[in-house]
Amino acid sequence: MPLAALGILSTLFLISHKVDLESAIPFADVELEKRLRDRQITAPYIAGQTSDGHNITLTSATAHPDADNPSLIIAEQVGALISTTDGTEIIVRAKEGEMNGDLDEVELDGDVEIVTSSGYTIATDAMLFGLEDARAETAGEVTAETVMGSLTAGRMTLRPAGENNEIYLFFTKGVRLVYTPQLKTR
Repeated sequence: MPLAALGILSTLFLISHKVDLESAIPFADVELEKRLRDRQITAPYIAGQTSDGHNITLTSATAHPDADNPSLIIAEQVGALISTTDGTEIIVRAKEGEMNGDLDEVELDGDVEIVTSSGYTIATDAMLFGLEDARAETAGEVTAETVMGSLTAGRMTLRPAGENNEIYLFFTKGVRLVYTPQLKTR
């Protein structure tokens, strides 16, 4: 039995077809030229920890320097994850972002969505996200779905507070909550 298996396995290599390596590359010449010219990075990843112990990870589909200001980094399909010391996770997604050369702030723009493990789903148009101390502030109005109901506010800030510097969400400037009671099952 083992000799028969060895014989069958060896025929896979002896009778295999020739592979054309030129046709195996999935990039078109135009796309390769564009990537070389634009100095684009695919799937960049930045991870760090704040002085309070909160872990922050930032990713994007692509990133490249701005043509007019090379110290500015433009990213598409941006995602961030904040894992706090108390176990809460906050996920942030946006269509695009601009990062300064110091890599300490990202300006997120386009369908910004914040989802927390405590049950909040928040939407806004733009947000400034600080990487050094897990801070974020929206540029304008936010809408949110919470465990209590639907919420709208003129602004939202995410920042450390309290004696342990835990991360909190602060809603300001005309907060409106439409409370939806939870049905209790017996």
